[in-house]
Amino acid sequence: MNRIRAAAMATLLGLLAACATPPRDAPGPPPPPRDLLVELGDAEAAGDRDAMLSLAAELMAESSTDMALQQDLADLMAREGDTAGALTAYQQLANAEAAAPEPDWARLINLEARMAEIAAAAGDMATATDHTGRAVGLVADHLGIDHPRMAPLLAFAKTNGLDMPAIAMAGGFATLEEMELALADSIERSRDTGAAMPAGRRVAPRVFGEEPDFDLVKVFYGTDRAPDPGQVLVVDGKPVLDARTYYAAERGELETGTVIVSVPRNRALGEIPKPSVLRFDVRPDPARHVIVGDMKIHPDMEEFVREVKIELAKSQRREIFVLIHGYNTKFDAGIERTAQLSTDLEIDGAAVFYSWPSAGSLFGYKADRSQITPEAAQDLEDFLLVLADRTGADRISVVAHSMGNEFLTLALEQMARDRPGEKLFDEVIFASPDVDADDFIERVSEIDSLADDFTLYASSKDRALQASRRFNGTGRRAGDSAEPVLLPVLNTIDTSAVSDGGLGHSDIFGGAFTDFQAILWLSLEPDQRCLLGRREEGNAVAWVLGAPRTEFCGQKAFSTAMTTMRRVGVEESAMVLSEQAAEAESVGSPDAPLWQSALRIVQWLSTAGRFMPETATAPQ
Repeated sequence: MNRIRAAAMATLLGLLAACATPPRDAPGPPPPPRDLLVELGDAEAAGDRDAMLSLAAELMAESSTDMALQQDLADLMAREGDTAGALTAYQQLANAEAAAPEPDWARLINLEARMAEIAAAAGDMATATDHTGRAVGLVADHLGIDHPRMAPLLAFAKTNGLDMPAIAMAGGFATLEEMELALADSIERSRDTGAAMPAGRRVAPRVFGEEPDFDLVKVFYGTDRAPDPGQVLVVDGKPVLDARTYYAAERGELETGTVIVSVPRNRALGEIPKPSVLRFDVRPDPARHVIVGDMKIHPDMEEFVREVKIELAKSQRREIFVLIHGYNTKFDAGIERTAQLSTDLEIDGAAVFYSWPSAGSLFGYKADRSQITPEAAQDLEDFLLVLADRTGADRISVVAHSMGNEFLTLALEQMARDRPGEKLFDEVIFASPDVDADDFIERVSEIDSLADDFTLYASSKDRALQASRRFNGTGRRAGDSAEPVLLPVLNTIDTSAVSDGGLGHSDIFGGAFTDFQAILWLSLEPDQRCLLGRREEGNAVAWVLGAPRTEFCGQKAFSTAMTTMRRVGVEESAMVLSEQAAEAESVGSPDAPLWQSALRIVQWLSTAGRFMPETATAPQ
């Protein structure tokens, strides 16, 4: 009995103990992995210097950090006062570039110049002299002492009181006087833009056969970036302007200007090649390399309008092409992209770039997004209205990429209220818009009168848009075709099937470019572009690249057909293509099927109810 009582008591005590001890919580999910890039963006937005430098050091140590991010991190270190860390990081970048199988000496020049700027800002003039001398030497060896890249370097040296004799020696000048003369000559050339490089696209119209190797493009620009006070160089009372450094990532007054750029043709569409030391490019042949030349700032909007009118008067089509850049874009990079697109699109008129104050940094997403304000949208609206109202252009196309669509959609929304019922543009294209889908729908639904056509290019493979959620934490983006934005006013093009396998954020410059040309050149509607497949989405329609509606509509054949219509005219294109096809077939050329397919595409357009006379022969 005692044993039974003892056992019962033990059981009771055990139950009481169990009740007294709280049960262990079930293990929760593991914490998400750290996203150092997002943390760095948060620290920058909060102005937490210690956190910024600590996170920059962590990111710099990661093997997955690429050279572009390393350069952004080095600039952050310099800005936050870690001069030694910044110079070390930049020197590592320069060493890596120099050790590459095909070093890009143009990049080396910029890296040396940036190290000089960092050292001078910290008061280390000896180091600044050393790096400036290296940059001057590279320009002298590979570009020539008369190249526009030389003037900003020499002006920087003179303005900062660097050792000019040492720099003259490093640059290969016989005397200091020779270097001073080179600087003076370069300044005079930059003041007379026509003397350095001809304005506009100085090339003959293209049809077939051998073509000129390069275009010289005058890029007009508007920007509400503020000039960087530390980069405004004045020599003997005359400004020396460098598109690479002149503008800051802060908002200022709206101003305009021009930059001359040479763009080669012997490259893939969308590619911006740079020279290589190991190819023995002693000088940058403008037929092969992108070269940013002289920059000029207009004193007022009247001068901008006057110069645009002059450019249009030289052209036959009198067209204006406007590009608005996206996140992480520096001013000079956007100028290069505009010049490249102007060449690939054969713009016959004025190429125009609009730049808002992007930080041009991979971790500057929140800083870039903070620039989206009603005042910034008003600046863009004012600029676009100048183009529409005062230039006398016959055709205006506006393209915004990525976050640039925030500014464009806000500007257009306000424009539609200010100018109800007016048609101001021909084509408006929203490329990979990094805009909340609901906001995009609300804005675009109100702007249908402003242009003949509105086109949205979107992709379900846009990893950059997917990554943007890391920073903004919001839902779907308008540029993500997984849940496509479909509106009566909008032609939505799904580019997922032609994404380039990279970020998928620039399909308009790659796999979708031929379709893009058809819109910009000929204003073809989606049902007139046989490259596109048709997908029903309830009561709406989405168009799909990579699913052509005819067996003869390959991308190359479609491009050939569009290019022919652009160059020889719509009415003449069928005859020209027929002659080319017959000639190719008569000599057994492997291009004969291409010409035949291009001819069939042009003929097919007559059945789509566009362009061709009723007597045109339709494909059998």
